[in-house]
Amino acid sequence: MNLTLEAISSAIVVAIGVFLAQRIHHDYKLVTIFKNYPLPQLVRSNSIIDLDKLYIFIQNFKYKVEPKGVQLKVEGNLIKILSGVGEVDIVLEAWGYLDMYRVRRVIKVVE
Repeated sequence: MNLTLEAISSAIVVAIGVFLAQRIHHDYKLVTIFKNYPLPQLVRSNSIIDLDKLYIFIQNFKYKVEPKGVQLKVEGNLIKILSGVGEVDIVLEAWGYLDMYRVRRVIKVVE
């Protein structure tokens, strides 16, 4: 009886461990995609920043665009920089299995 109880409890602990390992791995991949998504570091005025391809990898993300000294227009997942010199802060955020993840990317705008 004790041996059966010990085997069952060991199997439960292993199953919970595998479950948590899968969730941690998923969240790690989510943050890695956010950090490695190819956004330009430097753009010119009258250019476009495309976030459409990010939806291929992550379907449930949201983003906030904060212009600093730049006039821009956001249409869907396209950010059009109209004029100005400064920076554009893009904050990408999504829920993982364990937490809400937020990655901030800064793009410099030159004339």
